[in-house]
Amino acid sequence: MPFAVEKLTKPSLFQRVIGRFMASSSHGYPRVEAPYRSTSRANPATQEWNPPSSSADEALLPSLSALRDQCRQLDRNESLARGAIENYTTNVIGDGLRPQARIDHELAGISEVTARAFERKAEKLFEMHMGKVTADFHGQSTLQEIEQQAFRSTMLDGDCLVIRRYRERPGAILPICLQLIDGARIQNPSFASARDVEIREGVEFDKSGVPVAYHVETTPRGIRVGPGAVRVPRFDDEGIQVALHVFRKRLPGQSRGEPFLAPVVQKFKQLTDYSEAEILAAAINACYTVFVTTETPDVSARQKSAIPEALRPHQKRHTEKFGPGMMVELLPNEKVDRSAPGRPNPNFDPFVQAVIKQIGIGLGLPYEVYTQHFQSSYSAARGAILEAWKSFKVWRSWFIEAFCKPVWEWFIDDAVRAGLLEAPGFDNPFTRQAYLATQWTGAEMESIDQLKESKANEVDIKNGTRSRRSIVESQGRDFDKHLRDYRNEEILLGQNTGKG
Repeated sequence: MPFAVEKLTKPSLFQRVIGRFMASSSHGYPRVEAPYRSTSRANPATQEWNPPSSSADEALLPSLSALRDQCRQLDRNESLARGAIENYTTNVIGDGLRPQARIDHELAGISEVTARAFERKAEKLFEMHMGKVTADFHGQSTLQEIEQQAFRSTMLDGDCLVIRRYRERPGAILPICLQLIDGARIQNPSFASARDVEIREGVEFDKSGVPVAYHVETTPRGIRVGPGAVRVPRFDDEGIQVALHVFRKRLPGQSRGEPFLAPVVQKFKQLTDYSEAEILAAAINACYTVFVTTETPDVSARQKSAIPEALRPHQKRHTEKFGPGMMVELLPNEKVDRSAPGRPNPNFDPFVQAVIKQIGIGLGLPYEVYTQHFQSSYSAARGAILEAWKSFKVWRSWFIEAFCKPVWEWFIDDAVRAGLLEAPGFDNPFTRQAYLATQWTGAEMESIDQLKESKANEVDIKNGTRSRRSIVESQGRDFDKHLRDYRNEEILLGQNTGKG
C-alpha cells in the first residue's frame, strides 16, 4: 500500500503572521506543527523551553567548578549523597582490585612453565611493593587505598590526575610510586589565552586535538600563598605515558569528567531542605508549644484615660520555656491554647521514598540497594541487586582500563628494567603486550541464599552452560590459585587418611 502524501496547502494569513515569531521549515513555511511535539512553538507545554545548543565541553566546562563544589558540599553534609558515593566505591573497589597476570606464552615466545613462573613472581613483587605505603608518593596509602581515593575523587569531582613519580625509600623494592591530584587543582594557567596553545580547563591539546599535558596548581585552593601552576606532560621523552587523566568520557569531544551527582544535585538540595523543615517542625511540636490567649474585654482609649495611672493593671508579657514538670502561672483572664502543626507528617516517608527512587534512577541504583533496605521477596531482592551490579561492573571495567592496567604496566616495566623480572624480547612492542596481559578481580556480589545459588551453579556445570572457572572468577577469586590450593588440600587430606 503506497504511503499517503499530505497535500501542501498555502498558509493562512494568521499562520503567516504567527510565522514571523515561529521557527520556519526548510521550505520557508512557518512550522506550526513540528514532527516532534516538544519542538513546536505552538505547544504551550514547551513553547517557553529553549535550551541552548552546545557541545559537551561548552555545556560542562563553564559549570564544572560550581558543580564540583555543590557535589562536595552534598557529600559532606547530606547522608543520601554520601551514601550513593560510598555505595559505588564499596561495590566497585571494595577492599581493592588485584591483578592476575595472564601471559600468552605462545605470543611471548616462551614455554608455559616459564610464563607461569613469571606470573607468580610478578604478582608477588607487585603485592610486596604496591600493597604497602611505598605505593604512595606521600607515603601514606597503599594501592588499595589509592584505588578508593582515585575512584571517589572521580565520582565527586568528575576526574583526577595520577602521576608516575619516583622516590627512594628504605626497604622499597622499586622507587616507583603514585601521586594523586584532585580535579579541582587542574586549572588554566595565566597564559591560557595564548593563541598557539589550546587549553580547556587545565587540559592542554595539540593541533590535532590530542591531550598532551595538564596544568596543575602547585597548592590546593583555600591554602594558596601565591599564584602558580606546573605543567605536567602526559608522555615522557620516550613516549611512555606518565600521567593518567582518570575520568569517564560519556560524550565525544569531552575534555573533563562530569561529577557523578551532577544530574541529581537539584533534587538532593530540595530533598535536604524539605527533610530539615519537616524534622524541625516535628522537633518544635515535640516541645509542646502553646499560645496564651487573653479573655480581657476590649477597652477604648477614652475609657483607659479615665482610669488613674496608679489603678491601671500592669501586666508584663514574657515568653516561658517549657520543660519536664514545669508549671507556669497565667495572668488574670488568660488561658492556654495548644498548637497543632500536624507533625510528624504521615506523608513524609512515602514522599521521600518517591524522590529517592527518582534519584536512584539517575544514579543507576535500585531503591533497595540505594537505601540498603530489603523488605521484598528473595526474587525481588536478587533482581534489585543484579540490576545494581550491572552498573557496578561497568564502572569497574572502566576503572580497570583507566587506572589499574596502566599502573601494572608501569611497575612491570620498571621491574624488568631493574632486573627483578626476566622477560626476553620485552623491548618488542608486540611481545611486551603479551607480558603485560592481566585480569583484575575484586569483591563480587554477595549471595542472598547461598544454598540456592550453589545448586544453580551445580546444574549449570552439569548442563555445560557454565564452567567452574567462570563461577570461581565471578566470586572475585583466581581460578588457577584456587585449583592449586584444592589439589594440595586433596593430597594433604589423602595423606592424613592413609589414601595418599
